[in-house]
Amino acid sequence: MSKAVFLESVAGVAGDMFVASFLDAGVVTASELEALPALVGLAGVEIVVSRVWRASLAATHVRVACEPQADRFQHDHAELPASGAGHRHNHESPGHPDPHHPGTEGEGEVHLELPAGGQSGHTHYADIDTRLARSGVDEPVRELARKIFRLLAEAEAAVHGYPVERIAFHEVGAIDSILDVVMAAYCVTKLGPCNLYASAIRPGRGTAKMAHGTYPVPPPASLRLLANLPVAPTPAAITRPNVELSTPTGIAILRALEPHFVAELPAGTILGQGLGAGTMELDGYPNVFRTILFDEAIPANAAERFDHDRVIEIACTVDDDTAEHLAWLAAQLLERGALDTWLAPVTGKKGRPAVCLSALVAEKGWSTLAGWILEQGTTFGVRYRPWDRLKLFRRFERRETAQGPLTYKVGLTKDGKVLKEKPEFEEWRRFWENPAGRSG
Repeated sequence: MSKAVFLESVAGVAGDMFVASFLDAGVVTASELEALPALVGLAGVEIVVSRVWRASLAATHVRVACEPQADRFQHDHAELPASGAGHRHNHESPGHPDPHHPGTEGEGEVHLELPAGGQSGHTHYADIDTRLARSGVDEPVRELARKIFRLLAEAEAAVHGYPVERIAFHEVGAIDSILDVVMAAYCVTKLGPCNLYASAIRPGRGTAKMAHGTYPVPPPASLRLLANLPVAPTPAAITRPNVELSTPTGIAILRALEPHFVAELPAGTILGQGLGAGTMELDGYPNVFRTILFDEAIPANAAERFDHDRVIEIACTVDDDTAEHLAWLAAQLLERGALDTWLAPVTGKKGRPAVCLSALVAEKGWSTLAGWILEQGTTFGVRYRPWDRLKLFRRFERRETAQGPLTYKVGLTKDGKVLKEKPEFEEWRRFWENPAGRSG
């Protein structure tokens, strides 16, 4: 069995919902989280853990509470114009009591001091990154937290047209969001080596009010972070016309982790679960993020000896295309990154002779190739399904042979036992096509 975690966006994802689910699952303890503000150098900050109910489900809620004179950031950078700052939501928080949302449970906007003694409602990315780099948390936690904030800064920079180094945040620059990110990094690191899986992300629907106007959900920065990630519609049971279910921080955490996105919980043995609560009540639908711990159903001897991953098979049955064009489609799929392609004769509807075009592709970005087939082929639809793979570990060796230097692909087990080897096809082909170039 292989240790694995399934991250489920039941009602979207926010930073504190993510953390609370790990706490609820027993991956970390409240005392471990409570020690993190001091390690980041934040005084007057407290991690408040409580038990709440969302649509009759008991869940854990995590909140960052700041004293009025909590630690401030010192800035070395000039202020951005109002249009260049990170967005500030004014609607109800999808996942936590955000101190930047009027009408929620927060304590009011956190103002950060400038060297001249003035105050600003935002914090520059460079200051946050410096603070994280100098923090006392373990290096894996520190680097993952910095990666998450870098993703947030890059998304904001792209949206507002400013260099990353000049980007300043309202929400994600505040103390509570900084700690949400650090706590999330701590939780994931505490897991140790494991396979990470995730459901499609639920952004929400409608519009959201922000400092600079009303924007569609997902807002621009969230949409940037969602690029090439699978999303799911808002559940029909959530009746609000305007609701943001996932925050930029929550999306950035998932993006930084690079989990395998799957349509359902993978096969295995369940070990435990945790529910992290958001602040909103969603009209009878549980506003939670769920973490499920399980042992993946991979044979123990295979998991110990071989490599394994998950891929997507894309297929379509075609009865109205030429042999030449189908061969071109298969070749192009390989050039565009498919791991393998094949054509198989089949009998189609109404007894028509047909061909099944199939491609095995990496889980990340598979939809791009599926879309390309729809655009370039004659089919009106494609089907797809995930496959779990066991495979040999591989290395490549350059060897001198009677025909000249050749590259060999070597297949071996995890402990280094060589099981098979063969020369690379493209190099053999050059010898076949140029017999005179052979040395023997």
